[in-house]
Amino acid sequence: MFETLTLFVIGFFILIKGADFLIDGATSVARRLNISNWIIGVTIVGIGTSIPEFSITFFDALKGNAGIGLGTVIGSNTFNILFILGLAAMILPLSVKPTWVKKDLMINVYAVLVSALVAVFPIAGGDFFEISKNEGWLLLILLVVWIFYLIARNGSVRQEEPGNEFGLKITAVPLSALMIIGGLVGVILGAEWVVRGGEILAKTFGTSEALIGLTVVGVGTSLPELVVSVEAARKGNVGISLGNIVGSNIFDFLGILGVTAIVRNIPFPRELVGDFMVTLGAAVLLLLAMFVGRKRYTLARWQGLVFVLLYILYIITIGKIS
Repeated sequence: MFETLTLFVIGFFILIKGADFLIDGATSVARRLNISNWIIGVTIVGIGTSIPEFSITFFDALKGNAGIGLGTVIGSNTFNILFILGLAAMILPLSVKPTWVKKDLMINVYAVLVSALVAVFPIAGGDFFEISKNEGWLLLILLVVWIFYLIARNGSVRQEEPGNEFGLKITAVPLSALMIIGGLVGVILGAEWVVRGGEILAKTFGTSEALIGLTVVGVGTSLPELVVSVEAARKGNVGISLGNIVGSNIFDFLGILGVTAIVRNIPFPRELVGDFMVTLGAAVLLLLAMFVGRKRYTLARWQGLVFVLLYILYIITIGKIS
């Protein structure tokens, strides 16, 4: 037990330091290359911090399993939206650009919806409750189209963003690249140690495997997104704080499920349908929250608190069911 706790604590420390390097390096690249923080957040940071989810889902599918991997993706995304963004908004209200809401948050909803449809229905071959190889290609093509769409939009989005008003350090591009790589290594290694320690603790207390996938593993693999988004919010960098979550969620559903299904058809456990609908509901709720309150396009502190409370309620509910 002592070794498990030590692994957990050291992993979390590495995770935090890696997130600091990742944020500073990514922001510096954005400033030097005149790339929008939003674009950096949803691509380099968002996709990079989703590597733990990808590795778990991919290797789980190769072994012929799906419960832990799909539970990780679904649980991670629900945690990302409700808990991470809720906590970040409680630290600093997230005032975002209308373009981000009307385009990228909508795409986030579409990504979850399309993934849910191909998981349950034979949209492009395969069976019910299975993601076939053709459906994997469909998801992956949608991801590539979205990335090219982001690149094409970079100029107009960059014009909407303020300058370096937060006093963020700008370093040489090679050093920034090393900071990004080192930061990604840190958050991935740290997350792996935290998850491993958390899994042992969960099994020690007799927690079910389904609950482990949706909570311990799902939350554990979202620790990079948690630390990056909260730290970015603390530094006043909303572009990376919110962009990291949106990019991570879109990549999780289109990229992770797409690549994995291309290698091997993914059976979809029927018991995860309800949890998939919760994730879809969370994505829709985030979109609607931008139009509620005294200030539009802002996730206020009280809304962040509601998000966190909803996530706690969800965890309590699935805990009772399992």
